[in-house]
Amino acid sequence: MAPSLFVFQFRLLPWEGCLNLNFENMQLTQGFRAVCTRDQLGLLTYTESASFGEAQRWAMQLASALVDAHAYFSFPDRLPLDLHWVSWLEVKECEPRSTVSGYADPSLLRVPLDPNHPDNESLLAAGDLLRRLGGNPSLALALADFRAARRELGPYFAFFAYRVLEDIGYAFGEKGGKPDWLAMNAALGTNQKHWDDLTQAGTAARHLSKGSLPTVLLKPRDVLLGLARDALSRWITFLARP
Repeated sequence: MAPSLFVFQFRLLPWEGCLNLNFENMQLTQGFRAVCTRDQLGLLTYTESASFGEAQRWAMQLASALVDAHAYFSFPDRLPLDLHWVSWLEVKECEPRSTVSGYADPSLLRVPLDPNHPDNESLLAAGDLLRRLGGNPSLALALADFRAARRELGPYFAFFAYRVLEDIGYAFGEKGGKPDWLAMNAALGTNQKHWDDLTQAGTAARHLSKGSLPTVLLKPRDVLLGLARDALSRWITFLARP
């Protein structure tokens, strides 16, 4: 198979959450690098073995994983991001090349880009997490559910928040068709009571009805999301141990 350079372009939303985003040449995983300017996210890879379909699948998974991890690091003060695939470029039969991505939006005349702006911190931290732990599928599921919880404005946010805890629990095994909660709590330094509010609200939201809605709304949204994030933080710390 002839070598190819692929550039995949994505759009980040909402605009107001992207105004100050700006980084270049960030390695996400072996062979893939990213560049971001405001709402434009590009992923680049040079490959001698992958077909377009394979490169596309990897790029979409990585872009999605990046915004999932961003939702974790940006909580609670910054907006979670959404993602749309826009276009791609393939340069066939080429040697590895440096590339330049330009951005010509008129907003640059009013608000210059600042690579050191604090809004960049969450995306940069997300990229670092992918480099270190991006190969863990259970972590990927938990981060995706946390982003879904943050983006869901109705009571079903509690279901997705509880799914974060279940994703982590299943990573420690299964007992009786349920996550191995004992093993999870032992590893994370917690106990069942620590997660009671999230468990009750999430279980009620799973089979949402008029009767179960008060249970979902009993605790503030940020409290339940905070518990889901706490589970992620503890697990990431556990996974990062030598």
